[in-house]
Amino acid sequence: MKKTELHDLVLETVNEYVKEAELSTGDNTFTIKVAVNKNPTKEGIKIQLIPKGNTVLDEPDERNDVNEKVQSAMNAKLDKFGLQVNIDPDLGQATDNPNVLGYYIPLSQIKNLITKALKGE
Repeated sequence: MKKTELHDLVLETVNEYVKEAELSTGDNTFTIKVAVNKNPTKEGIKIQLIPKGNTVLDEPDERNDVNEKVQSAMNAKLDKFGLQVNIDPDLGQATDNPNVLGYYIPLSQIKNLITKALKGE
């Protein structure tokens, strides 16, 4: 089997089984996008919640409420790993969609997680 054929077969198989990660909160459903934040003041893992369907967060109070609830829920789940998400204050530079919610986990927390794991903690 040629390398390109193998690549295509693996890609096709992965696409069959890997689905988009989603998060629902109240009436809102989001696709979860995870990437690396290269901004030197916020180096780490960035998490964006991209709205699906009819999700519209056009009222500032509603957006803030959903943002805080999602942050609180993620922090409760990540606490056992010593991780905590921060709301991304510069999200507007990364997307022009006002309904996207953005967070990041600082690289220093990831470093601590790895260090503890290697020490057996």
